[in-house]
Amino acid sequence: MARKKRRTDAKAGELNLTAMIDVAFQLLSFFIITTHPVDVLTNLDVFRPAPQKASKPPPTPPQVLRITVALEGYLVNDTPVEFTSMEPFIFKMAAADKTQTVLIQCDQRAEHRKLIAVLDMCSKAGLVNLSVVSTHMVEGKPQ
Repeated sequence: MARKKRRTDAKAGELNLTAMIDVAFQLLSFFIITTHPVDVLTNLDVFRPAPQKASKPPPTPPQVLRITVALEGYLVNDTPVEFTSMEPFIFKMAAADKTQTVLIQCDQRAEHRKLIAVLDMCSKAGLVNLSVVSTHMVEGKPQ
């Protein structure tokens, strides 16, 4: 008996992958459509500070005392005053708060001794926050 060789059209070890790829895409589309995304922001742990029990009210802004040394005389908060009547006012303001800001505006043409007299008066009253500014005055008002 003679053996006949069989003829096979398919090569050995070859698979048709088209059907498996179709199934994989169908499963992928199914999972994409049916999944619910997780909202990350709702799952964040936020640690907030506890409220303070006895909080102090915010400090009031410092009161500014403005003394102007003009060529003709003195101004306290834009009100003309004599040097002798200015001293009790400054001592009264210093008694209320020694750390308040004192802005001393001095005209460039004013006598130097007037500025020194105001600085000495503030020093005697115990005021510590002094600022001196040189200005040019026109008709009794700084420019």
